[in-house]
Amino acid sequence: MEKEWGHIDDSVRGEDIRTDYRHMIVEKDSLLTDGLPAQFDNHSVEYLDHEGLVERYRRLGKSYLTLVIRPIQNEGPKLKVAVVGYWVSYKKHRLALGLSDWSDVEFRYDCDQQQFVVSSVKLGGI
Repeated sequence: MEKEWGHIDDSVRGEDIRTDYRHMIVEKDSLLTDGLPAQFDNHSVEYLDHEGLVERYRRLGKSYLTLVIRPIQNEGPKLKVAVVGYWVSYKKHRLALGLSDWSDVEFRYDCDQQQFVVSSVKLGGI
């Protein structure tokens, strides 16, 4: 996502915070995100539950992009993970998530390395 869209200023409307792909907000899900790293290379990840997403919106006063990791799908020799971007806002005392874009990531098991490696990434968006 950073490579493809990082150069785009997605805050043009003035109502949103520009997405910083080096510091991403990820929706916390105890089954999916617990144990995932908070830092890798020169990137950091902040995991926030719904309360944390609302608190961040109230503090910033503008919408911002959060990533939601979907459960893994086992498709024979491949594993697929969808990472979906949503614009977070808080309206009428409710958390609102507006679909923005997504990334479908496929992994395959590399017997030589004895680990899963990324075999493809497909991006999509609205």
